[in-house]
Amino acid sequence: MQFHLLRALEAELGASHRIAPVDVPEEFLGKWTSRLQKKLRIPRCYAYYSESRLAAFAEAVHAELPDNDSKPVVFFGPLPFVKCRPSQPYFIYTDGAFFIHYWEYNADHSHAKKDIERVALSEAEFMRRSAGVWCSSQWAADRITREYHLPAGLAHCAGTGPGDVPPPIEPVRYENFLVMIAADFERKQGHLTVEAVTEARKRGTDIGIKFIGAKPPTAVLILPFVEWCGWLDMQKDTDRARFADIMSRAGAHILLSRADLTPLVIPEAASYSKATMAASVGGIPEMIRDGESGWLVRPEATPAEIGERIAQVFNEPYRLVQAGATAHSFCAEHWSWEAVGETAAAQVTKCAIT
Repeated sequence: MQFHLLRALEAELGASHRIAPVDVPEEFLGKWTSRLQKKLRIPRCYAYYSESRLAAFAEAVHAELPDNDSKPVVFFGPLPFVKCRPSQPYFIYTDGAFFIHYWEYNADHSHAKKDIERVALSEAEFMRRSAGVWCSSQWAADRITREYHLPAGLAHCAGTGPGDVPPPIEPVRYENFLVMIAADFERKQGHLTVEAVTEARKRGTDIGIKFIGAKPPTAVLILPFVEWCGWLDMQKDTDRARFADIMSRAGAHILLSRADLTPLVIPEAASYSKATMAASVGGIPEMIRDGESGWLVRPEATPAEIGERIAQVFNEPYRLVQAGATAHSFCAEHWSWEAVGETAAAQVTKCAIT
């Protein structure tokens, strides 16, 4: 969601520096408008995926708060609201996508530094005026506090949960393929992933990879062990069924981003009892117990190093089953919307008392 929000922001940056606010109804639910979706050219499936995360957060927090008229306003991410100044106490839930996309993905300097800094100052001001900032990971809370010079204790880790994915098809199996779910093949290190799988195959591991989301380049698609499953729209029964089928059969999930936040795909894979192999960046190390609920690799790891780790795991299938079961229980307890709601509600109560 935040990625596409930044795309809208790019169009707005300039002399006027206008950022349109998003309405937040009583149920704490802010939505993309169809007009904004068309303007951003967001694939329908990804737009719905973003809205489902918003809805899940809203419902989880709303369910935990007392049923009275004094409920505070809760915003999902501050960026859409930097021009909005609510008079009543408000809280923010964010994964901190602004600084990761602009400060760490802006290596090509495609965005003017002065524009980025102006928006960052607006976002920081909005955060400082809030009663509290809930973040998707402790890493995000610490990073936001440092980058935006927030008062100590204003930002807290609340965690995150999965998107709206269909239930697994029982019995869950563990076949010889990895699955990668990504809206951006390049930035999520699709090429590194393919190279790592190639290295695993060189070691005698008969393994393939299926991509869901962004389409890989032709040079990747022609490889015999690669399959692109397309954009799967979670509003369509046929696509939901296909997603469930793929995830229920996958051996494991892989995500080798060199820069990332707290990806929803990790708890989503865990809901299918599938562990994730991921780069140890951002909030990801908080979401995976290395060697137990998944596998962490160094951000600078080479394809050969990652390929060797893949081969070790797939050559002993029981590792996939054990790690998948642990990932399921670990994420259900710590990385679910129920856990987010409980944490957020506790902070609301604490602020109300003090």
